[in-house]
Amino acid sequence: MKTKAAEDVIQFGTRQIRYRLHRADRKRLRIVVSPALTVNVFAPKNAKEDQIREAVKKKSPWIAKTLDKLENYHPLPTPKRYVSGETFVYLGRQYRLRVRNGPKQPAKMLGRFLWVWVEDKNDNKSIRRVVDAWFRKRARETLDRYMDKCYIIASRHGVPEPLSVIRVMRTRWGSCSPAGRITLNVKLVQVPVHCIEYVIMHELCHLKCHNHSKAFYALLTRCQPDWRKRKETLDRVRL
Repeated sequence: MKTKAAEDVIQFGTRQIRYRLHRADRKRLRIVVSPALTVNVFAPKNAKEDQIREAVKKKSPWIAKTLDKLENYHPLPTPKRYVSGETFVYLGRQYRLRVRNGPKQPAKMLGRFLWVWVEDKNDNKSIRRVVDAWFRKRARETLDRYMDKCYIIASRHGVPEPLSVIRVMRTRWGSCSPAGRITLNVKLVQVPVHCIEYVIMHELCHLKCHNHSKAFYALLTRCQPDWRKRKETLDRVRL
């Protein structure tokens, strides 16, 4: 059972590293630096505060280096305005938004353009709803297709059949619950196909190995020998 996360900060040279501390029923301390530039520390419930801070301090060079690397790769995205000419990404490729006045209808991708028709092309909220609906529909079709493809491979290695859902996730591309349900981020449809396959295969392997042990990575390597290269590409994408 997890407890409410607490926030803390350590000094690394002239830099402050803020992190969220999560206590749970676990044996070892784990530090996670996410693509969202957040630092989360997962510690055993009975670990002492000074022990945790010392462990984070020892890892501070690695934490700082990882944060710099991620920030360098992922400049903060500009908030979308949902106007003609704006760029949207689908399966790793850029497409321009084209908005026209007309009877409202589902968005369509034609060539390198995503076309949207609304009654008032200055109504950004309406445009956003149409674009979001298009991405949700494509996410379901695309992620289901690659889930089926990846499971054909994973099933040969004893991975049980998954239950999966797709929803908006703020800081993760995917997750696997203890009950065996895989959740995929709707935004995953924006990244290249080989990255989609990596995320899905990663979560499928968690159905058999519920942690990031040597056995888990051995299984992932058997199912997807080039997963490290795929992960490197995905790590350059900001959620």
